[in-house]
Amino acid sequence: MAPNTDAEPIAKGTIPTIKQSFRDLFRWRQRVAITNEYGEVATEWQTPEPLQNPVKLFMQLSAKDWLFFIVGLLAWTADAFDFHALSIQTVKLAKYYETSKTNVTTAITLTLLLRSVGAAFFGLA
Repeated sequence: MAPNTDAEPIAKGTIPTIKQSFRDLFRWRQRVAITNEYGEVATEWQTPEPLQNPVKLFMQLSAKDWLFFIVGLLAWTADAFDFHALSIQTVKLAKYYETSKTNVTTAITLTLLLRSVGAAFFGLA
């Protein structure tokens, strides 16, 4: 394993942070900010830990963990089915509600976009 090497400090501001993060995407090493006992912050490149075998990780799951995994997978699958079933029926929905396809697809898009806002709001509550 290669020793840790010094890195330039973490950028401040939105645009410099975006530029630095984009450049860091194409490096195998990770930029890490280290704080010593005096409160001084230094930045260095560290080699990431090797990936674990996913089969070993699955073997560590208990029956309750597997149940949560299966319920989440089924909910995700049902959500995907619901989205596709709804999106291919826009003509029929527009006819039923006597509106345009544009209004129906706009309503679907806004619903999907605002789901994350609701999740964040209720996640903080």
